[in-house]
Amino acid sequence: MLSLAPYEPHLDRHSSTCTWSQFCERLYEVLWRRAEGYTSTADLLHDLYVYILSSDDEEMNTNKVKNEGEEQFFNFDEESVSKSNDVENTKLFEREEEESYSESEDMKNWEANSEKGRCRNATDKLVKTYNDESGERSKEIQAIGGPNEFAEFYSRLKFLKDIHRKNPNETARPLTIEFQEMVNFVQDPDKVEKEMVRFTDEEGYGKFLDMHTLHDQYVNLKGVKRIDYITFVSTFNHLHEISREKTKKTGAYRNYVCSLENYLKDFLRRAKPLIDVEAELFNADNEFEQKWKEGKVLGWSTAEKSTGSLLTKQPMTAADIDISKYETVEELMALGSDRLKLALIERNMKCGGSLKERAQRLFDSKNGTENGSTNGALKSEKNGADKEERRKYDLAKNEVHVLRLTELVRPEITATLENIERKQARAVGEEEEEDDEEDVYEVEEEDTDVPYNPKNLPLDWDGKPIPYWLYKLHGLNIGYSCEICGNQVYKGPKAFQRHFTEWRHSHGMRCLGIPNTAHFTNITKINDAIELWKKICEDRSRNKWNPDVDEEFEDSLGNVVNRRMFEDLKRQGLL
Repeated sequence: MLSLAPYEPHLDRHSSTCTWSQFCERLYEVLWRRAEGYTSTADLLHDLYVYILSSDDEEMNTNKVKNEGEEQFFNFDEESVSKSNDVENTKLFEREEEESYSESEDMKNWEANSEKGRCRNATDKLVKTYNDESGERSKEIQAIGGPNEFAEFYSRLKFLKDIHRKNPNETARPLTIEFQEMVNFVQDPDKVEKEMVRFTDEEGYGKFLDMHTLHDQYVNLKGVKRIDYITFVSTFNHLHEISREKTKKTGAYRNYVCSLENYLKDFLRRAKPLIDVEAELFNADNEFEQKWKEGKVLGWSTAEKSTGSLLTKQPMTAADIDISKYETVEELMALGSDRLKLALIERNMKCGGSLKERAQRLFDSKNGTENGSTNGALKSEKNGADKEERRKYDLAKNEVHVLRLTELVRPEITATLENIERKQARAVGEEEEEDDEEDVYEVEEEDTDVPYNPKNLPLDWDGKPIPYWLYKLHGLNIGYSCEICGNQVYKGPKAFQRHFTEWRHSHGMRCLGIPNTAHFTNITKINDAIELWKKICEDRSRNKWNPDVDEEFEDSLGNVVNRRMFEDLKRQGLL
């Protein structure tokens, strides 16, 4: 707030022209809306004084007055606000003006996000009050706890009564009205639907985690063991146990870690908005930088890296040639074309051409003829190593973020595991309860309202037996037994014909080793089905291609005979 200490001697505290809060409101309005056109502070103060006195009492009474019991009345003396203010007061006011401008920006931000802004503003005021930086709290306690506490009490009571007597028409807005508006807002489905934070059914309004999509991504990673959902929820933060060589080099793993981090951050912003996620991640980054320099990041330690490099180190191959030992091109040619080609490929050089050209090219690299290409290869190799190191750095940083976010949602993880176990245990029990309820319902129906059905006719949709003529019309009085289905009886020809394509009959045919084709329609006996299958097999073998009978030959006279007769005539020499 602006400090008016330099102008305090000029204030007339016995006049009721303007209250403290009204003056502050006028001052804010002039400063924020009219200060741009002034070149000096004295002109601003003069216009401020005129602006305040020009407002009538009726307009002032419409302004809100809060906590006026602790303020005092005053007005300006016209001569006190003049252009003859000294330089010290002018500089002080300009400095306070700059501070007030920054406070106005905070006020705008507070209005943009009222609930969070008011909460933080109230918290800051409480912290400053408890710390007692200005000493007002200790003075207040000393005043109300001294030897004249009753005199102080009645003095303040008299002051409050004077305030209400001088301002009888002032209205205050109690917090109960604001709370009631919040309740009405929550109960309004149209407004709540737009403003309410969204949770999935699995999350239960922020009580549990919904990680089914992340579980699907995890089980599809290369080189990881397939686990069930409940195991994944309890161990998804064990990223250091995943193989660096098989899994962490893939792009799918990077996408999985980023998705996991984004989900946890989004869940915290929705379920725990009071937690400063960015501050937590900032602290985690500072710890990560220190551990990364020391090589002690979990899952990315230097010891593990060196061990892996020793395991992956390859033995010397034919491409490892020490060119410094060879004095002429002919000595290199003696190594052979294939070995020279491997050596050139190892040095990222052109490997084509004849044996002599390859040897000459390799020998020139000894003298520095192709240093440019060699340096380029080394440079590209260095750039590739830098990119790989940067990729590992970013991936390890994301893993550290996941570990820190996991600590923040640890209660929700425990609740999620309990919820999954409760659902799994409840599924079987609920099914048994439903079966029991159905049985009880059927017994009650039979006991209370049993339809008269002496001929055991099928029941209609209303629970009553169908007419007898309809029963005979559909042939429901005829039962068809099927031995293949385990002597199952089917009522009516329609149900009997339909059962040949259903699972029970197909299963019985499969047990007999016979395909359930159209040949076996209306076959209900096991022996009949087996005999028919044998007959079908014989017909198929009989109709099978026989080269001795079905293959035909033509002699020199144009006679067509089968293969057997052709072979007999050929042996007899009659062809």
